[in-house]
Amino acid sequence: MEKGGVQSLDRAFTLLELLCKSPGGMAIHQISEVTGLHKSTVHRLLGAMMEWGYVRKSGEAVYRAGMRICELSDYIQENLNLVELAREPMERLSRRTGETVHLVERDGDEVVYIYKVDSIHGAIRMVSRIGMRRPMYCTGMGKAILAYQKDSQVLDYWRGVEHERYTPHTIVRQEVFLRELADIRRQGYALDNEENELGVRCVAAAVQDWNGGASHALSISAPISRMTDERIQALVPELLATRDEIAANLGTV
Repeated sequence: MEKGGVQSLDRAFTLLELLCKSPGGMAIHQISEVTGLHKSTVHRLLGAMMEWGYVRKSGEAVYRAGMRICELSDYIQENLNLVELAREPMERLSRRTGETVHLVERDGDEVVYIYKVDSIHGAIRMVSRIGMRRPMYCTGMGKAILAYQKDSQVLDYWRGVEHERYTPHTIVRQEVFLRELADIRRQGYALDNEENELGVRCVAAAVQDWNGGASHALSISAPISRMTDERIQALVPELLATRDEIAANLGTV
């Protein structure tokens, strides 16, 4: 059970993780059986952890993780700088693929570009820029984020926004859009087939939040001359691996 270091800390963290994973709580004898620690040791550790608010005791001597854990998790989330955590993985992805890589954040019914790594092919530059806003329904990254929502939430979103046709390929029919989201959920990534900018295709994936939803997404974008169906399939594993690396940096996978 112990990983070295201070023995009492090893034991306390073991108990804390055990209680965090036990929705119904645990009695001292159950904790003792699972951990192999003597009941008196468990009782002493729990008492100290209760004083700090990391453990709480309810009726019938059942112990549960305390609300102090939730308070600290809020602080951790507030202090995470996603761009700093994503910068290096995104730059590596752009170097490996030679293409432009974007990171967006959802803000209401739109996505906001918060970081961009330009393609090594400098002759063709995209209109995207940090701080630019786009509707979610016409971007691969927006659709990837929406795919993490329940159908009822998606319908509320769809009915609450205007559907401007930015290009001849922009999806503006509800039934087509819902089929698109079903495909995204099934395959694990989204496509933007010139729906936002003529001549540009992108493949995108949402970055899962700590609560199981998604408010950020990552994409690889390129001119259609380089973004064939075959190239997209080759890029998907690279994209998903980078997405997972960023999520791991956030502690969500």
